[in-house]
Amino acid sequence: MFYKPQHSEVQKHIDHYWLLRASDFFGFNSRDMFAYPGITPDLIIVLEGQYALTYSGKRFVSDQSLLFSFIHEKMHVDFSALKRCIVVKFKSRGISSLIPFVRADVAAIMQDPVLFAEDAFGAKVQKLNDHLKKCDPERLVSELDHWFAKQYRKENEGFMVEMSQEVSEAFDLAAIMDATGYSYSTLERYFKKETGLTPKNFQTLKRFKKVLRELTTTKNHDWQHYVVKYGYYDQSHFIKEMKRFTGHTPSVLIQLPSLIGIRPDYS
Repeated sequence: MFYKPQHSEVQKHIDHYWLLRASDFFGFNSRDMFAYPGITPDLIIVLEGQYALTYSGKRFVSDQSLLFSFIHEKMHVDFSALKRCIVVKFKSRGISSLIPFVRADVAAIMQDPVLFAEDAFGAKVQKLNDHLKKCDPERLVSELDHWFAKQYRKENEGFMVEMSQEVSEAFDLAAIMDATGYSYSTLERYFKKETGLTPKNFQTLKRFKKVLRELTTTKNHDWQHYVVKYGYYDQSHFIKEMKRFTGHTPSVLIQLPSLIGIRPDYS
């Protein structure tokens, strides 16, 4: 089940809460899922059970809640032993969506994009985790809203948040440069500080995630469709970019179970 935050300040940074139970996992084509590089931070709050995660050549099994600030490379997640969890999907603008809530050093989060939630949000997140395990399901969303609202620090909002609200939610660089009078080098400094990426790499990942969602949900094998719709030079460019981020060609990707293909897309 998917829920939008209700608190106005939380809405600026969190796209939705996704509540999952064991029966939901059985509804997927596979409980073994792949996730790929992206700019959408996710917090997975484990309420019951455990998961297995393979990332950057390491595999571990845990019942601790995890924060993905952004993923650098392909990840494999096994949900077969996970009974209940909540996925908190932040806005797709890198760690700038996390900064108003976290207590960890931003540079540390950039260096370690997959870390336990307590390392990012502090010890209070474990109390939230314990509370949600016993909470009436009908109150989960209001409790999450209340907790994030208490963690929120407006003074930590930065350039990316302001631009997404005032100028361009799609982060159109030409529109931002025209509105601010900033040079590309100035924008690059802001982007790197708040996303860990250059503007070009940020836009490339945004395009990749849109293509990946459409590819995995529609199963459309017409590669020229993606070339025209998303502005690739040609089919070779499209195929190379998909393989660069996933390790697979589009024809293979269509066959693999992917988290992005089953999750809601409200942003």
